[in-house]
Amino acid sequence: MQLLLQFAAVLLGSFVVAFGVDAFLAPYRLIDGGFIGIGLLLNYHFGILPGLTVLLISTPVFIGVFFYDRTLFLNAVNGLLITSLLIDVMSPVAGWFRLGMPAHALLGGWLIGMGVGTMLAYRTNSGGTDLLGQIAADRTGIPAAVFILLFDVAVLMAGLQVIGFDRTIFSLLTILIVFAATWRYSRRKPLGRSIHVYMKKN
Repeated sequence: MQLLLQFAAVLLGSFVVAFGVDAFLAPYRLIDGGFIGIGLLLNYHFGILPGLTVLLISTPVFIGVFFYDRTLFLNAVNGLLITSLLIDVMSPVAGWFRLGMPAHALLGGWLIGMGVGTMLAYRTNSGGTDLLGQIAADRTGIPAAVFILLFDVAVLMAGLQVIGFDRTIFSLLTILIVFAATWRYSRRKPLGRSIHVYMKKN
């Protein structure tokens, strides 16, 4: 039951993240930080597929995690593969909306945070900085969303010259919204736990 719910969380979370990236960030060349942000930066500058970039740069992290915590590795590898694939496959949705940069920063950030938070609530993630954030959270007790925010801001500052000042400001807004949504959805009680509590009471 738990494995089924976890896989469902990966599918839903990955889809929402990919839709947020492709439909709302890509049209205005915004980034959300982290490994996805690096993938978007390389896509904007060199035309490299962002999902493929995320997969490639996440590989060394996953090799390390494989020897550090096999359970965490197995929980996260599906999220990495599915999210990376969907980001590239769903790229045509980039032309669906043109609501203005502020709206795209807000909506894209909320969707990405929702997807990331949903996966974190089920002890899985999309890899990259989400995985690093989860490891740091396990070791310190500080919510993973805090570490993800720090990683995201670091990538954003590194990409300032690529996307320019205006896009950097709106990308910072995106990152803050991602943080808020990740915090909210990662702290929600997983469905499997709710069902268990309900059956125990009745």
